[in-house]
Amino acid sequence: MNVIMGEEFLLHAFKLKCEFQVMVNEIVTADIEAGVRKMIEFVLQQLKQRCPELEVADIIPTGSFYEGTKVGAPDEFDFMLTLAKLSVPDKISLHPGCSVWYPHIKLQPEVDFPSQYKVNVRLDGEQSKDKDFLGNPRFVVLDFWKEIKKEMASLNNSSVKFILPHTKGSISFEPCESKKLEFFYIQKSTLPENTSIQSEVKIFPVESLKIGVDLMLAMDHPSLESVVELPGFPKRFKDLLFKHGCHVVPKSCHINHMARTKCWFVTFSCMERELISNMNEHHKKCYKILKSLISSDINMSRKCMNLSSYTLKTAFLFHVYGENGCLSSETLSGCVCDVLDYMSSNLYHTKMPCFFARDMNTWGNILETPWFQWKVSESSLDSGYAFAICWIKLMYAFLNHLKKIISEKKKISEEDSKALLKRCDYFKAAVGNVMKYFVEQSLVFQIEENPGSLGGCTEEFFSNFIQYLRNTYNVDLFFLL
Repeated sequence: MNVIMGEEFLLHAFKLKCEFQVMVNEIVTADIEAGVRKMIEFVLQQLKQRCPELEVADIIPTGSFYEGTKVGAPDEFDFMLTLAKLSVPDKISLHPGCSVWYPHIKLQPEVDFPSQYKVNVRLDGEQSKDKDFLGNPRFVVLDFWKEIKKEMASLNNSSVKFILPHTKGSISFEPCESKKLEFFYIQKSTLPENTSIQSEVKIFPVESLKIGVDLMLAMDHPSLESVVELPGFPKRFKDLLFKHGCHVVPKSCHINHMARTKCWFVTFSCMERELISNMNEHHKKCYKILKSLISSDINMSRKCMNLSSYTLKTAFLFHVYGENGCLSSETLSGCVCDVLDYMSSNLYHTKMPCFFARDMNTWGNILETPWFQWKVSESSLDSGYAFAICWIKLMYAFLNHLKKIISEKKKISEEDSKALLKRCDYFKAAVGNVMKYFVEQSLVFQIEENPGSLGGCTEEFFSNFIQYLRNTYNVDLFFLL
């Protein structure tokens, strides 16, 4: 029987889950990326002609592809799109909303922007002094994607496609079913003759790819000097801030304002992109391994608390660039266990600081979890709250389970290694399915006050929760007990 240690398990996980399983060399990847940009520029040019208020000044690359941490083929891309009318100096000013990181946006009188996106004094019951503020950010987003879908439908019907210069492959438009662009790439030729491919590596040539592109509307932050002065901003990153700037995007503050919210969100995506892309290959490998083992990103209309890739990114930013820096970079298991320990500790206390906004919780001002009327023996606990606390402990227990196996010095059999990988996949799928079910049914519980820690969630109580998941949703997570 073959046996491996925790370090070897991580190497095995990297080879099995993180290395490309398709033959996509740098030439093909660069061709696809250039083709995606060209497609986006084409769509936005068409959009500008019909909706000049949605003209885009800059297309800013973000996300794992540009950070060098993408797992798998180049089939997902992320961009921020700065609105031209709102990204001109002295055209907007920010005012504190639910917090300094969730500001309200005031337009200067000379800014020509549609009134339907501003506060409606009569309907919203706001003061007349607020008439120049932008209203609910989701209205701009909804109109943007409504127009994008029209453009995509038209382009799809006309069979528009772009031929890529190096591979001679093509990229065409797919119907836009959600808030995501979709393209289809077809490889038309073999790789160049000088491409070196190791014959012993079991990979397969890419013949086609379905490509998803996430777009986030944004505007340039109008006052970087004010950001530096905010208590939560780490001053030692001032130069990075002035190099890349930060942006204001239409993201929810989680507080239930109904249709009257004016809160937008300050993001440091460009700064995060530089720090993550500048990590050494060792830390990128650790990042990819953990991303493949624990992250369960799902496109949802709400931000349900989970082990998202952004949570993992935040943990790595602190691990590599925090005040103490990484102290265990000699081994994969050392770094992986440190990051797992940091994440589980933050889960236990139900709060993880954002890297560039240390006074803000990565999971939001209000914690959102799946909700269910669960009959619990502890009569002092509200059923929805009890379910929410157990949901958080579920992730906490999973991270500790993984850390325990990786950090132990005893050997792991090959069978146990395969079982652990399957267990990770099962946990991600189970959590994803439960989240998707609850969010689609609008069964979301909000913890508005800091619950403190998970100390009050006893093992017996948590065991009953695990039993309930199996009985009600056929989700078997008893390995966490």
